[in-house]
Amino acid sequence: MTTFTSSAAGAVPVAPAATPTNAHFRHRAEVPMLIVGGLTTIVAFVGALTFVTRGVDELPEWAGAALSAMLIPVLAFFLIRYMFWSTMGDAVPVTPKQFPELYELYADLGAEMGFTGEKLHALPQLYVVNGNGVLNAAAAKCQVRKAYVQINSDLLDIAYELGDFRTVRFVLAHELGHVKLRHISIWRMILRPVNTLLTLAPSISRAQEYSADRVGCYYEPEGARGMAVLFAGKRMYQRVDVEEYYDSIRTHRVGFWFKVANYFADHALGFRRMAAIEQTATQGWNVHGKML
Repeated sequence: MTTFTSSAAGAVPVAPAATPTNAHFRHRAEVPMLIVGGLTTIVAFVGALTFVTRGVDELPEWAGAALSAMLIPVLAFFLIRYMFWSTMGDAVPVTPKQFPELYELYADLGAEMGFTGEKLHALPQLYVVNGNGVLNAAAAKCQVRKAYVQINSDLLDIAYELGDFRTVRFVLAHELGHVKLRHISIWRMILRPVNTLLTLAPSISRAQEYSADRVGCYYEPEGARGMAVLFAGKRMYQRVDVEEYYDSIRTHRVGFWFKVANYFADHALGFRRMAAIEQTATQGWNVHGKML
């Protein structure tokens, strides 16, 4: 859509801002962390092969992890289907007639984000699962080249009971961001075994979560602040004075032990995550949250 601004010469057309590419959406730490994770996996695999060729009877734990990582592409076909059906067999698919308000919101969001093709470019099926009190959503593969998104019923309560569909839209944009940025790719799964042992896996995940938040902030900036629901709960979060919450974050000393706790977290701790979201209110979506 083209907009116009007025000038002395009359209306002047202004081209709309281009949609950011996947590279723009990625947090600045994501690619470096993936490179480190890839190199450590390759080195571990080469080391494991050296042990095997020398006939070593008992492999170190890291060598076993490296060899098991190489089996992931073979096992992925079976594991993906099993994991999908073990969870989604108890879920409720969202359709035009099942939760129609949610379906319309999700379909419109998917179209905005470019999910209009086939396979990984198709809009992933959305499912509602019983969260049993847990506020969460997730994206994963249901086939090697096809994804799905699930959202816990407890998170949907804020939309259907409290009328907050914007926060839900942010959450769904975040999850579709994981699909859009290929965070659920099989090759990324290969990095997990070795990098989990090396304690690098949480940092890779944390960078990816920041990237998905950046996608969410681009497509639903007003819903981003509703992420306070994760820290105050679905009943209390609307009573949270957000400005006071941010002020209280700033008064806390963020020292060594906070950074240690954040390092081992696969999602940035709330103080870090919400601080980045706060900045988007004045700086726009292109904010890079702190990794430590």
